Amino acid sequence: MQTREMTANPSHLIVEQLVASGVKYVFNNSGSREALFFNELHSRPDIHGILGLHEGAVTAMAGGYTQANLVPGVMVVHLGAGLAQCMGQLINVWTGSLPVVVITFAGDTGSFADRINLDLHHSAGPTAISAPMTKASWTVIEPEGLPAAIERALRVAMTPPVGPVHLAVYDRLLGPNQATANIIEGDLPELRVGYPSDGDVEEIARALRDAKRPLLYIGDGIWKSGANAEVTALAERFGIPVVGELRGVSIKHPLHCGGRRLEQAGEIDPDLILCFGVRHNGSGTADDYSAFFNAERIIAVGSDVENLENIPGLDLGVLADEKRAAQRLLDLTDSSSNELADRRAWAREEAASLRARQRDAARSVVQQPDKVRPYVLADTLDRALERFGGGLVTIEQYAVAQDILENTGDSGNNEYIRAAGGSEGFGVGAAIGAKLGAPDKPVVGLVGDGSLYYSDSALWTAASHSIPVLYVISNNGAYGVVAGAFGRAEANMKQTGDYRGVVLDNIDPVKLGEGFGVEGMHVTDESSIADAIEHGLKTVEDEKRPFLLNVHLPLGLPGGGRPGAPYSLRDEMS
Repeated sequence: MQTREMTANPSHLIVEQLVASGVKYVFNNSGSREALFFNELHSRPDIHGILGLHEGAVTAMAGGYTQANLVPGVMVVHLGAGLAQCMGQLINVWTGSLPVVVITFAGDTGSFADRINLDLHHSAGPTAISAPMTKASWTVIEPEGLPAAIERALRVAMTPPVGPVHLAVYDRLLGPNQATANIIEGDLPELRVGYPSDGDVEEIARALRDAKRPLLYIGDGIWKSGANAEVTALAERFGIPVVGELRGVSIKHPLHCGGRRLEQAGEIDPDLILCFGVRHNGSGTADDYSAFFNAERIIAVGSDVENLENIPGLDLGVLADEKRAAQRLLDLTDSSSNELADRRAWAREEAASLRARQRDAARSVVQQPDKVRPYVLADTLDRALERFGGGLVTIEQYAVAQDILENTGDSGNNEYIRAAGGSEGFGVGAAIGAKLGAPDKPVVGLVGDGSLYYSDSALWTAASHSIPVLYVISNNGAYGVVAGAFGRAEANMKQTGDYRGVVLDNIDPVKLGEGFGVEGMHVTDESSIADAIEHGLKTVEDEKRPFLLNVHLPLGLPGGGRPGAPYSLRDEMS
């Protein structure tokens, strides 16, 4: 380990260690007690503070950043209150196991108050607040330990299973007093789980050859280990339909059946399920497990016990790095064999049939005046990005499904990523972080209108820092997911057709964007959607600034539904 001694105020030590560890961005919402820290941060040319107007947006930026490039995202928020404000988005970071380091400056109220917030009894302090949504959390109370604590936080966040880490710094350290500490130099080590045994690899290969209807169930461990190409080649070699993660095997690959969990497994009726880099959690219903119960054999490969522990009836669990495991499977099997030619054809036919059914359902939506059908938006955006050489799309909406994209031919160059935790308000900030993490790629934030309204202030960050992101708002004028649930409840709303509490009218995303400094335009015609997206992409790429398209979709209510009149105090008072 290479170190150098430095004597400086604690704020200087913190920033110096962040720079020494290769951190380029600190996503933040400034607090009142951290003046010297932010003074040091903004005084350096080799590290940049990215200001968010709400702690949730800050968290989403850090999460999007690490989703793009899998290096730690670092964020700073204020005390307990600031930390509490970011928890709504930290659940997305936690559920997605994203390596984000959350730094707070832990203050107390002094000896004369009735509540002490320095975690003396772990009731209201920062480490207690963050505990449910972080893999590790601790408080630094000595200035000499600051560099080591920061380096450790970054390293722990990147240690499999990767995930968020919270570091609380006692804010009374942030004064002008000098301290001497060792700055730890050098990039973070690449920490990976080891190789599978040849015996385990041979058993997996044998199971794949013997299966009649195998299924590959993939998770985020694929892209986190960099195993995209290897796992895709594995599916092609053995003829295995794929379900799960959008980006481990491209959603457009001819073997991808769509579905983020096991929704499609029942159609395939697999006799073997090979789980690769997936933490099965489902949606909390018995249906989440029916595919496992019907399978004859279940095998799981992953870099942590989390990949094994929630899979019922597991026959073989292999704790190994996903990339290394997939590569060994490829190395120990014959790529030229035609033994599985028939099954390769079957796998493509199964995937094509399932995807065609989803696409036909999407295409059956009746075209309406001044509206763009969701599948038209999905296709047009995908094709436009391909003409740019491929791009990255961060998704926080449900109106436009990516598994309706055609999956004939190759996989294309586009990547689709989404928030894992389902907490609204991630999408606008995530696109900002993703662009900073992947500056050479076009980045599109595909955000629903409901999601936009949770975090529209992040548009200011995009404008203020000149971050060239194209925001495409899939505007169906409603909380569509909630409205669908209301319809399935088979209760009063469905019977009457009046849906209340889900319609979002009288809001103009273009005006919202303009208010924060982001130019935008409305898209109300399918004949103009291609030109609008082309214009938006050229604007952000050529002029290096954000742009917003408000795409008007059919109203997001169940068939035959109409907006119900909301309660009006004016009507009651008149």
